[in-house]
Amino acid sequence: MRLHHLGLALALVFSASPTLSETASDRLAAPGPEHAWMDPLAGRWDVAMRVWPGPQGEPFEIPGMTAERELVLGGRYLREILISGDGTAMREATMGYNRLDGRFELVTVDSFEPGQMVYIGRGDATADGISMYGESTEAGMGAEPTGRKRDLRFEFVIENKDANVQRIHVRYPGGEEYLFVEQRFTRTK
Repeated sequence: MRLHHLGLALALVFSASPTLSETASDRLAAPGPEHAWMDPLAGRWDVAMRVWPGPQGEPFEIPGMTAERELVLGGRYLREILISGDGTAMREATMGYNRLDGRFELVTVDSFEPGQMVYIGRGDATADGISMYGESTEAGMGAEPTGRKRDLRFEFVIENKDANVQRIHVRYPGGEEYLFVEQRFTRTK
């Protein structure tokens, strides 16, 4: 008799539980209209990259770069692989829209920095642009790490379906923000 009551109780609990498609997690994880903002970024691209060594420095170019971007996990995320002229992957990035927190989020790893870069949007995306913000500790270009803290602003600008730009702006404590990296993407496919 006890087993019968236990079985009946379990059946009631499981039948009263929401199905996976009814959970808040599942609803919020499904792509929404905000995710469509990433659609024009998917494809194969030639990339012209310039780097400014400091606020007063002249930029230098890194030639021959390409990028592959694809929507993954049912359009929830945009994955990017940036490839150098010799075919070596230089950066991998994943961007998505967090519907629970109402913001875009971006995580990058690259061959330039020892750690991951995490950027958080502020819910202010427009049809042709978005900025996301993060911070990091600089390794530097010398023999020893600088360890300087810096604020970062990662900016996407969609010029048209075949051209977009990524810019990374840097600000060190007590200093002015300056353009650090600019990558111009031109569609090849």
